[in-house]
Amino acid sequence: MELTVMAVGSAVLVFLVLVVRPLQCEQPAVVKVGAVFTFDSVIGRGAKIAMEMAVEDINSDPRILNGTQLRMVMEDPKCSAFMGSVKALQMIEKEVVAIVGPQSSAIASIISHVANGLHIPVISYAATSPTLSSLQFPYFLRTTATDSNQMAAVADIIDLYDWKEIIAVFMDNDYGRNGVTALGHELDRKRATISYRLPLCPEYNISKISDVLNKSKALGPRVYVVHLEPDPSLKFFRIVKELDMITSNYIWLTTDWLSSTLDSLPGDRDSLEILQGVVTLRPYIPNNPKKKAFTARWRNMQLKAKFTTYGLYAYDTMWLVAFSIDRFLKENGGLTFSLNNKLQFGNLKVFDGGELLLKFITSSNFTGLTGKVQFDADRNRRGIDYEIINVVKGTAYKVGYWSNVTGLSVQSPESHKGNKGCYSPEAQKLSNITWPGGDVEKPRGWVIATMEKPLIIGFPKSVGFSEFVSDLNYNHSAQGYCIDLFDEVRKLVPYEVPFRFEPFGDGLKNPNYDELVRLVADGVFDAAVGDITITTNRIKLVDFTQPFFATGLVVVAPIVNSTSGGWVFIRPFTLEMWCSTAASFVIIAVVIWMLEHRVNDDFRGPPCRQLKTMFLFSFSTLYKANYENPISTLGRIVMVVWLFLLLVITSSYTASLSSILTVQQLSPGITGIDSLISSGLPVGYQEGSYAYNYMKNNLNIHASRLISLGSREEYETALRRGATNGGVAAIVDEKPYVELFLSTQTDFGILGLPFTKSAWGFAFRKDSPLAVDMSTAILKLTESGQFQRIKEKWFCKSGCSDETRRKSEPNQLNLSSFWALYSLCGTFALMAFFLFLIRAIRQYIRYKRRQMDLSSPTPSISSSFVFSQAIHNFLNFIDQKEEAIKKMFAQPAIPPTQVSQ
Repeated sequence: MELTVMAVGSAVLVFLVLVVRPLQCEQPAVVKVGAVFTFDSVIGRGAKIAMEMAVEDINSDPRILNGTQLRMVMEDPKCSAFMGSVKALQMIEKEVVAIVGPQSSAIASIISHVANGLHIPVISYAATSPTLSSLQFPYFLRTTATDSNQMAAVADIIDLYDWKEIIAVFMDNDYGRNGVTALGHELDRKRATISYRLPLCPEYNISKISDVLNKSKALGPRVYVVHLEPDPSLKFFRIVKELDMITSNYIWLTTDWLSSTLDSLPGDRDSLEILQGVVTLRPYIPNNPKKKAFTARWRNMQLKAKFTTYGLYAYDTMWLVAFSIDRFLKENGGLTFSLNNKLQFGNLKVFDGGELLLKFITSSNFTGLTGKVQFDADRNRRGIDYEIINVVKGTAYKVGYWSNVTGLSVQSPESHKGNKGCYSPEAQKLSNITWPGGDVEKPRGWVIATMEKPLIIGFPKSVGFSEFVSDLNYNHSAQGYCIDLFDEVRKLVPYEVPFRFEPFGDGLKNPNYDELVRLVADGVFDAAVGDITITTNRIKLVDFTQPFFATGLVVVAPIVNSTSGGWVFIRPFTLEMWCSTAASFVIIAVVIWMLEHRVNDDFRGPPCRQLKTMFLFSFSTLYKANYENPISTLGRIVMVVWLFLLLVITSSYTASLSSILTVQQLSPGITGIDSLISSGLPVGYQEGSYAYNYMKNNLNIHASRLISLGSREEYETALRRGATNGGVAAIVDEKPYVELFLSTQTDFGILGLPFTKSAWGFAFRKDSPLAVDMSTAILKLTESGQFQRIKEKWFCKSGCSDETRRKSEPNQLNLSSFWALYSLCGTFALMAFFLFLIRAIRQYIRYKRRQMDLSSPTPSISSSFVFSQAIHNFLNFIDQKEEAIKKMFAQPAIPPTQVSQ
């Protein structure tokens, strides 16, 4: 009996293995695929027809699915994420093996959560949010590009035109926020930034959009990147047009939502006029026979829905699913579902073959209407490129392409095939774009300020050195060298820059310049103008312009006047003064000799004797020991003026030499910064200057040694008191301040050379485009020579004579102190010489006439000989004594005829 039971059991087991198992794995007659999308939408209308055509083509192709019919189960979520989840659950109850769509990223995210639990692949042809590619949604794929891809294209366009700040306008949902986040990451790589984010409500509330855009007019950037959902009525740009923002002052870039909208719009040009100058992206689909045939078929069917790019993606998506199901059925033989005990949704079942089907989908490789269909490791489709569209006068023009291999190019991606990794920043270009307003030149992309919102420019309200910058105490005005320089530079910037000055500081003491720079970085000031030193710490906070004043820290202290040295006697005069005095002696010697030679026997004789007499007479006047006395009236006048000049010169020389030989040693052995550091003596610095931090942190001078000084008067007082009397041994400050201080002081000087190198510049916020334009203007101003004229206006009011004075030693006398006396003496000498010369010429003419009356006619000779003979005769006449000439004129003239009789 037991054997019989065992035999029957074995027979049943064999029957189950041989009959029941094949029945379970036999190929099903129908395979269901879900499609969740909004039927009445820009993308949905074309996608619905395309997917229906794809299902029809798949079921009519005997090479695929081997007789199994593909059935599409469609659900409409009405653009609602909640309805999308409900419709997805209803669809899953019908045992679909995959879900095509949805077109909304928000709905795709919710459905993907459900699909993960039930192992049902979700393949979207329109959801572009980058977050859907995360590990959170392993069953989600897409046949379109992710927003990270097209945001890289947008960032390349922005970088091509060198725009650094943009305004992002986006739909305030997962799709919009995630897209703008991806744009921010791409712009960071290009050293650009999203300065302002303008979220819009998904309901397209016109009043709220108008309010947001109107407020954005007061912002600086003028480059708008718009990332919205398809807008069939172009409501957004109609509002932009009404606000008069489609002008040459604005740039509008959009993602591919606008190209999808353009595909669905009627063909009238009037509806596109509001898009004048807008630049948008469109997924690039290469021309191929399949695409051409499909396009012709669509047109022949005379469908109400317009042919769209996303319709092609939807068509390829259905074929992708069909190919993957075909592979799945050939390997697995059937479809199985099991009840999910974890989910409490009634009859929801897990698709047991979901993981295998997902594997087949991700490993697919076929050519569809949109080109090669392949997936990368993140389940995103590979090789999707974009074409750049420019709308001009109601017509969309193609101005270039973008590929993640080549970047921006005027050539199609197919022309670059085989050139892997050929991206080159230098090769990036597009065809000429017509921008809003009709301009073809590159727009500036920003407005630095408006009359309603001018730049707030801070300047230090200093106390000590008002020549550089000072407050006028009315109407937000300032003056000084730095202010004049800023005004001249601003005139060279090729656009208007409305601004107003704001003083920084209380006017009682010098402000802290580090704090001024920090206020610029924090946005309290848009810029700072003044004697602001460019330092390492400051340049981390703000952008500086091209330096306009080279400077550096120097040591100023009382000058040590040494009384030793064999050449101390030459120190009272500068080299210029010594040369001028020596030249004066020579000139006086020559003039006196010429005036005295005809009347004074002391100045006559052999040439060698005359030369000795001439110079000995001139130099002996210095000691009042000359043995020759002038006889002529003109000579005596010249000598009186010359002796007066010598009296002043010698008296000044004596006083200066006495001062040099008797002045006290004021400086306690300090010769430069090294000796100052090691001396341990107190050191002065200008209040608010970076010199304090430099000496404390870099030179390791203890803070107790550093004395704050606020004005030039305090400088002088502290230096005169000295280190032992409550003052300072020396002052460390920037060279321009020290030179200005020394222009009125002769007892102090710079010890050594500057021990740092730095410069002054105007400070602007980080990445401010105005800083670049101002730097260019500073270079132009330097080439024009205007810098020097501004400098002379503020620091050379007395003809820059102070500069020479600063270069000389204290107590030295320079030519500028005696130029009036030298001029007076020279004038008298020249006048005397010319009077003598005129008198001599008159005498010579009279002499020649007398000779002509007495002599007989001579034969004609050449003019050159006559001229040289006349000069020779005139010099001989001048060399004769005045007394002999007078005697000759006193004798009566006797004609030659009377003498012969």
